[in-house]
Amino acid sequence: MPDIHVASQRCVACGDCVALCPQSGTGVELPVLVLAETGLIEVARQEGCICCFTCVEFCRSAAITISGAPPAADGQPEVYPTRSISRII
Repeated sequence: MPDIHVASQRCVACGDCVALCPQSGTGVELPVLVLAETGLIEVARQEGCICCFTCVEFCRSAAITISGAPPAADGQPEVYPTRSISRII
């Protein structure tokens, strides 16, 4: 099972990750990511994550990391290797 971590000190609570995640957002009964009452993004249900890395790729502040994701299929490169942070938009 993947381990999703949202760094609260980096998160700007834009909600892009919730809106773009196929396992969260509008119409999803048991979302993986939610915008909590505290105003921050929280992981509600890690076991629902399909490791598509959409949240990681589109996080404008690079606040989301996923570890423990299943390896890529034979012959396929890693989808989104760890990227360096040059600035926060």
